Amino acid sequence: MKLQKFNSSFYRTLTLFSIPLLIIFFLRIFGFDGLYGQDSYEYLRYTNAIQDYIGGGAHPGHYFWPVLYPTLGSVFGFIFGSAFALQLISGLSLSIACVYILKTIRLLYPDSKFKFFYVLIFGTFSPFLLKMGLIVMSDALALVFIVLSFYFFFKSYYQKTSLTLVFVFATCALMARYAALFITFPIIAYALYLVFKRRKINQFVIAILLSITTSIPFIIFQWDALFEASSNYFLKVWSVMNYFKSNYITEDGTQGYLFPNLIYAFYLFFHPGFIFIGSVLSLMTLKDYKSLFTFHQKMLMICSALYIFFLAGIPFQNPRILALLFPLVLILLFPAFKKLMTITWINHFFIPIAIVCIGLQLAFFTMTFHHIFSRTMIEKEIATMIEPYQGKTLYSFDVDLALQGRGLDFEYKNMYRERYQNFNKNDFILFDPSRYKVQWKDKNPMLNWEFIEKNYELKVLKTHPEGWILYQIQ
Repeated sequence: MKLQKFNSSFYRTLTLFSIPLLIIFFLRIFGFDGLYGQDSYEYLRYTNAIQDYIGGGAHPGHYFWPVLYPTLGSVFGFIFGSAFALQLISGLSLSIACVYILKTIRLLYPDSKFKFFYVLIFGTFSPFLLKMGLIVMSDALALVFIVLSFYFFFKSYYQKTSLTLVFVFATCALMARYAALFITFPIIAYALYLVFKRRKINQFVIAILLSITTSIPFIIFQWDALFEASSNYFLKVWSVMNYFKSNYITEDGTQGYLFPNLIYAFYLFFHPGFIFIGSVLSLMTLKDYKSLFTFHQKMLMICSALYIFFLAGIPFQNPRILALLFPLVLILLFPAFKKLMTITWINHFFIPIAIVCIGLQLAFFTMTFHHIFSRTMIEKEIATMIEPYQGKTLYSFDVDLALQGRGLDFEYKNMYRERYQNFNKNDFILFDPSRYKVQWKDKNPMLNWEFIEKNYELKVLKTHPEGWILYQIQ
């Protein structure tokens, strides 16, 4: 009986662990390598810069984000290549996160059924969460450390185990995404209280030493950034008034959204990109509000509220950043799911219902992932399109980092970073004015383009079906 239970537990864990990795290898067959947009290529650039530094090259220089993700990418990049290493880290992070979401639910609700299917359907196959594990971004790495922090916190609270790993994994989460601090801060504070209550100062000392060790890449590469945190543009413009806005003009141009930030921040509880039965589970949770009085539910709500109200004050909306909190929401809503499973007809037809749910999740995933997949293919096509023109100056925006990341040799001039007044004959321009005329109106990209169009004669060399055009100054 124990062996059978072990086998069942092992295969369920293996299933959760393997799905993101199998999807990565499946997508690579069709040419998707996890790189898209500007952020992915910036992670790749800095990963390569760290590898050069390790090999005796120059210091990699200033970097906007935490450096744990590109540091790990540079180490594993010596084996797998930088781009694949970064994507593999994302996939492994999601795999481990899903396993430990299940372990956390088992810890908190040991006698409940359907735990595995709940995590499989609404964790592993959650569209936004699954997408996170397939792309070259640091979000999945931060996510797994957040999950591990909470697992070991609850384990220590209920089973009196060591608190050391709570502090260490919370530090790792911070070193992957600064925003993770707003999720883990309440459990860090409570864990510190438990350290003194239990008189386990040695655990805290060990945690400090290990946390310093995990922070070594930050100390080496970005120590100056510690004193520049207050200079972050979006922290400077944080405001409670942003809770009620849906349109913003920032350094990223003009952005308009469907709902105000405060409503958007609660997408975690009802949006199909996260959990399509979330509305039902949320209402059931509110109806059975006494279930929220347990210690772990109160901690999950406090951490969720802190992050939601922090994020709603920032003038942008990004499901990748929002998704860092989703594992906590999954754990918070599990008692409602358990109650939902007591309905006779659902229990009786659970397997076919589960299959339908997975099918719906994959359909939602396809809808949200289509843009990313298309963008990767377009960037590859543009790189192929302009490859014969290498060796000259290229003025561009948005796709220039993709071209650099894919190894094209140009003298790149980014049309966002500054206003240009002097252009030389035979310089190249790669731009799509119709794509940027609204968001970047009266900003550098469009101002540069309008200046070029007004003052220079342009020859069209190549046109991509999605709108990007390669011009040459005559």
